[in-house]
Amino acid sequence: NGTLSGQVIASKPVTISLLDANNVTITAVVANPDGTFNLTSLAGSYTLVATASGFLSHQGPVTITAGNTSALPTSHLPAGDVDGNNVIDQFDAMTIGMSYASSTPAAADLNNNGVIDFLDLELLAGNYRKVGPSNWE
Repeated sequence: NGTLSGQVIASKPVTISLLDANNVTITAVVANPDGTFNLTSLAGSYTLVATASGFLSHQGPVTITAGNTSALPTSHLPAGDVDGNNVIDQFDAMTIGMSYASSTPAAADLNNNGVIDFLDLELLAGNYRKVGPSNWE
């Protein structure tokens, strides 16, 4: 077995998944509240994917070496993909606008403070027109 460690920053819980060559999940962990994670698996080549509700995903190829721990660079997930289609666009902004002052859908509460408001729209605006998944390098 080998271990991958890293940090993925988002204002919501982040799930880190290790996929095999057929895109089947081998193992998955929820990152700690500060975004740090450790994932252990058999040696081999995989795709590592980080996801959080309302955020573009992040992925990249990784190789796990038996007996070693590999540290990955810190990653920041872009906020604003409310509908989960890997594009931050007008439909995501419209969902925030239509849900203003409520708490649903939860994906639209980008800052995870319990209410959908202008602060969520600001987060989306900073990432408007971004497309995912972004690459882990």
